[in-house]
Amino acid sequence: MGRLSPPSSLVSSLGSPASESHPKVFPLVSCVSSPSDENTVALGCLAQDFVPNSVSFSWKFKNNSTVSSEKFWTFPEVLRDGLWSASSQVVLPSSSIFQEPDDYLVCEVQHPKGGKTVKTVRVTAAKVEVLPPVVSVFVPPRNSLSGNGNSKSSLICQATDFSPKQISLSWFRDGRRMVTGISEGQVETVQSSPVTFRAYSVLTITESDWLSQSVYTCQVEHNKETFQKNASSSCDATQTSPIGVFTIPASFADIFLTKSAKLSCLVTNLASYDGLNISWSRQNGKALETHTYFERHLNDTFSARGEASVCSEDWESGEEFTCTVAHLDLPFPEKHTISKPKDVTMKPPSVYVLPPTREQLSLRESASVTCLVKGFAPADVFVQWLQKGEPVTKSKYVTSSPAPEPQDPSVYFVHSILTVTEEDWSKGETYTCVVGHEALPHMVTERTVDKSTGKPTLYNVSLVMSDTASTCYWPGQSPQVIAAVCVHECKLTMSMREMLHFIKIRNKKIH
Repeated sequence: MGRLSPPSSLVSSLGSPASESHPKVFPLVSCVSSPSDENTVALGCLAQDFVPNSVSFSWKFKNNSTVSSEKFWTFPEVLRDGLWSASSQVVLPSSSIFQEPDDYLVCEVQHPKGGKTVKTVRVTAAKVEVLPPVVSVFVPPRNSLSGNGNSKSSLICQATDFSPKQISLSWFRDGRRMVTGISEGQVETVQSSPVTFRAYSVLTITESDWLSQSVYTCQVEHNKETFQKNASSSCDATQTSPIGVFTIPASFADIFLTKSAKLSCLVTNLASYDGLNISWSRQNGKALETHTYFERHLNDTFSARGEASVCSEDWESGEEFTCTVAHLDLPFPEKHTISKPKDVTMKPPSVYVLPPTREQLSLRESASVTCLVKGFAPADVFVQWLQKGEPVTKSKYVTSSPAPEPQDPSVYFVHSILTVTEEDWSKGETYTCVVGHEALPHMVTERTVDKSTGKPTLYNVSLVMSDTASTCYWPGQSPQVIAAVCVHECKLTMSMREMLHFIKIRNKKIH
């Protein structure tokens, strides 16, 4: 493995020589070694621009335990323009330090002045792309069976095209975990772009066990997700259960309007409701109240949706929630876990309101007011129209789904078109586009347009909340926007309608 070398741009210094100077400390770019090196990770640390020319390096894990000095070394100091630079490299198996996406090592640099630590820096490895495994089960062909019930047969479970490397394979017979007759190979690296991995597990059973038409299930656990594949000597049972389970995270619109997060678990391709149970639970295992709704489809199958609500604060904290589905057609319950994604890029939207065109107005029929919302991330956004400060029914406007911007796919845009009558527009009715997004200072902004201005108006948000009641004072803002923002507790002390009535009494409308 090649050692890390400090970038030349960091080694050089533009300052003049100094009699005494503390070092500046930088993390060096991490790299993953070749597969022949057992998937080790090299991390570096650079100390720059110090005098005198003696520093010492030490490394610690995230839990503050010390990395053995045998695992790292320090490169000789380099002098340039009267200032010194030095670097250190640590090499460790990736499995021992990077179990979670936010794991890191701490590099500590000591300088002779007082012998104390003068600088620490966190050093992380390059992020690994998460790819789910493709699971396949290979059964013994019938022409390979000897007819002797005590002869051995093998089932092979293979997981391919997954990343990161950590994975677990296990076997079940008719829903009961098997602990004997299992052998597993080492996880292999596939030199593809991106780099992926493959793994396999072999279950050895007797021919009589295989011909008993028991259902054998290979369960693969990867990146907190569970994948299953069934096999049986019965042709029908060799097919994977058609039942699909999908978790749907809380939407920003629900959180924005109700200050609660709705979790949904959708189960599809059900032959019947018999034995179906959908339940949600918290990260600590505590059950959540779950309501189940059913729907029948034209192909005589059913779907079911299990819903639970939690406080928005719990969702925003990153807590994990698990949906468990049990059904007679499943060999054992399926579990799917969701949480709010971490380390998501946050960019607030820019909002523009466009008045109807002259060509539309000249027809003296209907006209379109357009709201363009662009440059935001993540993609979840809420758009609501108001006419004279009152909510407009959803049948009068249509909002597109978020789509990546062509010039910058990391941010999104939507447009919403409100249909108005030429008569209302000509009378000077005001139309307001209210946009909610979690990257906005108070999660909401609005633009208003009417005939007299023909230009959208921006209202600055100044929000003051009361701790004694679920009420707010927002000078100059429309009551509907206030009501949407001011719901700041999971259990409201007054309903939305009562809050709107209270705010209408205390505040004058904008127009």
